[in-house]
Amino acid sequence: MSISTEIADFITKATIDDFSTESIETAKIAILDCMACLIAGSTEPIAQLLCDQAKHNGGNPHSSVFTKNFKTSSQEAALINGAMAHALDYDDVTEGIKCHPSVFLVPVALALGEYVNASGKDVLLSYLVGFETACSIGSGLSESYFDDLGWHPTGPLGALGSASTASSILKLNPEQTSVSLALAASQASGLRQNFGTMTKPFHPGLACKNGVLAAQLASAGFTADQNIFEGRFGFLRAFSGGTDYSPANILQSLKETNHMMESGVEIKKYPCCGSSHLSLDAIFKIIESHNIDPNSIEKITSWVDFDPPRSLVHYNPTSALEGKFSMQYLLAAALLDNQIGLNSFSDEKINRPEIQNLMGKVIMTRHPGNEGKQSWMEGFHKVDIKLTNGATISDTAERHYSGALRGASVEQVISKFEDCASIKFDTELSNKMKHIILDLENLEDINQFIKLF
Repeated sequence: MSISTEIADFITKATIDDFSTESIETAKIAILDCMACLIAGSTEPIAQLLCDQAKHNGGNPHSSVFTKNFKTSSQEAALINGAMAHALDYDDVTEGIKCHPSVFLVPVALALGEYVNASGKDVLLSYLVGFETACSIGSGLSESYFDDLGWHPTGPLGALGSASTASSILKLNPEQTSVSLALAASQASGLRQNFGTMTKPFHPGLACKNGVLAAQLASAGFTADQNIFEGRFGFLRAFSGGTDYSPANILQSLKETNHMMESGVEIKKYPCCGSSHLSLDAIFKIIESHNIDPNSIEKITSWVDFDPPRSLVHYNPTSALEGKFSMQYLLAAALLDNQIGLNSFSDEKINRPEIQNLMGKVIMTRHPGNEGKQSWMEGFHKVDIKLTNGATISDTAERHYSGALRGASVEQVISKFEDCASIKFDTELSNKMKHIILDLENLEDINQFIKLF
């Protein structure tokens, strides 16, 4: 059997009972967090641009665009909802494949689930098989895919995860599911050069759309090559830069690894690039324990567990979106504002003279001796603040590598949802949304949830 047919066999045979209680509960929390990010992200300019384009193009009203009071095709709804959910870079990440999983799974499950009247249990299952499939395929890629080649990992792997979720929701047979994966592989895309622009959140949105399209075409009888992963001109070799990829890792990973437990879902505390979060944690520890006058700072050094810049590509940002991908801005803003939140990102805040001055004192470098090695291997960041009087204040922050839910407690995710939902909805309505998601396995029809928007 080819890799795609083995994965298709997994997707089509999986049931919710195959997954542990912890995995299922974490999936629900991840969906809640994704909806929080989507609601908050729906106010960003990218949302209106994509909605206007969808209305201009037209399409059968099969699926809802959340918070926007209209329906469009399932493909377009998945695109817009996926982009809105990633617009603030506030959505979750997973350690194993260094990408944002929920943003390419949840919009697909909901768009197609609405169309076919899927149950809450169907939505949960489709999320879990999409998560496991994307992580398993990612295990076969080279490290260069994640670090050096310029791919935005969420884009290409997102297309495959989306296709897996779409195939599950539509209940495709094994042959159709294999085609769906192969077709999604040919649509996989997303380049890191576009970080700090609207195109970055467009990547997972497009992955969602392409996953829906792949499953729909496969259902209609489309054909694609079964050897799309291991073939000489297939996905693994192409996206790995031609070397250091392993087809065998995919199947071993799929059969032996519980990725929800091993890779986990890490909830974001800050609405910005995840590569900055450990340094932000470290600098907030310093801020909490020391009263530092920004004018007394000579130099700030962020020691990171990756070869810079990786995703933090903007050393001298001038716009709000660029600021989300700038260690220089984020550490400077943390010191001056004592917080990094939704209100930290505007062109005006980025271009404050005091911010621009402090950004010039920030240096980002890898822990010495690990240059050129795999990202995240050290598992911690250190921040040194050197003062003009010669003193240096330091602190560290470590990654969490255990458990399915990481980075936040259930209560903290609920609080995040309530905060984000308040941007658009009153407390009574947001509470209904929250309670439905937290009891999703008992929901008969996902439309009972979607109609609340």
